[in-house]
Amino acid sequence: MNEKEMISVIIPVYNVKDYIDECMESVVHQTYTDLEILLINDGSTDGSHEKCLFWAERDARIRYINKQNEGVAASRNLGVDLAQGKYISFVDPDDWLDLTYFEKLHQCLIENDADYAECDLWRYNNRTGKKIYRSCYGRMGVPYTLEEHMKYGPTATYKAISRRSLWTEYQIHMPSCSFESPAVYSLILALSKKITNVREPLYYYRRFRENSLIENGYALPEGKPNNTLAIDAMKFLVGEFKRCGIYERYSSILEGVVKYRLSDILAMQFHRKPRTDYLELTKNYREFLSSCFPEGHNERYLCWGGYNLNRILTHMNTLHDPYCRFNFSSMISLLNTESIDLPVKHKNNYRRIMVERELQREFFSVLEEVHPEYIFLDLIEERFDIGLYEDKYITCSDAWEGIEEPVQLQEIIPFGSEQRDQLFRQAFQLFRNTVKQTVPDTRIIVIENYLSEYVGDFQKRELFPQIEQIRFTNTILKKYYNHIRKEYPEITFLSPSEMPEYFTDKNYEYGAVPSHLNEIVNQKIAGEIEKIR
Repeated sequence: MNEKEMISVIIPVYNVKDYIDECMESVVHQTYTDLEILLINDGSTDGSHEKCLFWAERDARIRYINKQNEGVAASRNLGVDLAQGKYISFVDPDDWLDLTYFEKLHQCLIENDADYAECDLWRYNNRTGKKIYRSCYGRMGVPYTLEEHMKYGPTATYKAISRRSLWTEYQIHMPSCSFESPAVYSLILALSKKITNVREPLYYYRRFRENSLIENGYALPEGKPNNTLAIDAMKFLVGEFKRCGIYERYSSILEGVVKYRLSDILAMQFHRKPRTDYLELTKNYREFLSSCFPEGHNERYLCWGGYNLNRILTHMNTLHDPYCRFNFSSMISLLNTESIDLPVKHKNNYRRIMVERELQREFFSVLEEVHPEYIFLDLIEERFDIGLYEDKYITCSDAWEGIEEPVQLQEIIPFGSEQRDQLFRQAFQLFRNTVKQTVPDTRIIVIENYLSEYVGDFQKRELFPQIEQIRFTNTILKKYYNHIRKEYPEITFLSPSEMPEYFTDKNYEYGAVPSHLNEIVNQKIAGEIEKIR
């Protein structure tokens, strides 16, 4: 092995004694052996120090550094400063690697004369043992453009190797704050003369580990809530683009990168933070974005419709707030004059919140509280039957599948029945009139989405097996859309279903079902919304 091709593997360690053995086994047994392994213990208190000592004595390639606690960024920065290899790789100590990880990444980087080589990964659920494939190079076989990669690429500094000169030449260091990896990820991509990818999942990322930063809501050391999460990281990112002299070249994409990252954090924290803390976090984000991008789109909006509508809107160049979303609900639920007193226990926290919102009639109160500039909606959730409970309406959506205690309904009003159609027309009139009275300047934009008939990728697509049911559902939905278009001409419509890319991704990680589209067409639809808003 050529000594000049050594890879410095930087592993920051903090209180992971139950996981570090699995990680180290996968590192020391790599098929690529020219490794310098920098094992940096950041003041662990759980016995990780002893584990590190064991591994350092076992393999001469390991350099063990035991230091006081300063945070993961300080440990990674120290690793970069101490590294002697031509290449740098970061590995988190609770994750593990395919044994060919370094061999394949190194070969890919050399063959393409690149500065940065990245692989796909497995997202491993530590609670269930299930794993989900995550592509890092693009979507459905279509590689990202550089701008898309900067915005949509998974920002973690693991699952890649890069030339050490890239870090030293530009003096790149991670900031000592939460979300230190997103603070440099897009910068590294922008500075690399070439980026290449191994289209295999070679990195195993462990999710939902107890006591991880994410699970603890990124609380401050003294236990207080951190309601400025990632603001310092995004300030750092923008400042680094300026320091490196490339801000003007990437200023337009940077706004989208920052908003996308902050929106992603809001999605993670929505069901983890108490309401008051979450609202403070959102307020702080909006103030930061207004100061950093004063000419950008910082309007508030409400989203009513299917989960895929969320995915469409996240591609828009604005902040996306889950607090302003209403999914898994039919308009008919708005006809309830009182809340429904039902305890909700659900295995999925997001779905639990959405079910509770319907039961508690929260739409009108959030509308008055937020005063959005826009309401974006589709009618995908109108495809469900309506249940009666104590003479009140409940949407029998798929969110109810995870309810631990089944609800005994008095009656079912089936989708496609005249009674349900009539209730929808009444409900939409109530919806439109209430919006007009409460927030008269708010603009309603309807995205005319339907269930997808096709599933596949850009090489091959086929009809869903339940195509007759899909077409029946879409016929009813079209009738609802046409009713709105006829009765309320002031409402803006966008009809994307004729786009050639309008189909379901067969590998969509949350399920290849007709109500989900692929991310490429979602991005294209978002671009059309940007033009008309």
